[in-house]
Amino acid sequence: MITLRAFNASDIELLIHYLNEPKVSQYITAAIAQPYTQEDALWWVNTGSGSDYIKAIEYNGIFVGCIAATLGEFEYNRSAELGYWLGYDYWNKGIATQAVTLFSQVLFQQTKLTKLFVSVVSQNIASIRVLAKNGFTQEGLLKQASYKNGVYFDECLMAKLKP
Repeated sequence: MITLRAFNASDIELLIHYLNEPKVSQYITAAIAQPYTQEDALWWVNTGSGSDYIKAIEYNGIFVGCIAATLGEFEYNRSAELGYWLGYDYWNKGIATQAVTLFSQVLFQQTKLTKLFVSVVSQNIASIRVLAKNGFTQEGLLKQASYKNGVYFDECLMAKLKP
């Protein structure tokens, strides 16, 4: 069973473990420190995750990842950028698909949002599949849109409109 909840102190050790796994950090934002330290995790739990639009993903009572939405401003105030990650041991179990489903429903029902979008590294086929299963479609391909660890990445711009 998937639950979305606020982060808490009991998540710290797993947060450090998950975010220091190269397979997890490979395609996520470089804004997440590498290596990911106890200090980073404490800041995240106590300060960084304070938004109503940032949630811990829990699977059968275990913290397994994060999902968040960054709301647009000004003329973009009806859209939000979605982001998520899971601990490696929880990949390929349908958890990300369920978390995106649940979070998208909450965002569309409880806010004025009419569009969710994600810019996902084109090599991240698993994430593109998760989004497609949730009704996201590709709106564009952004060439060399990001640069991380000395490598340029093309990104697929995926989006979903409120049903």
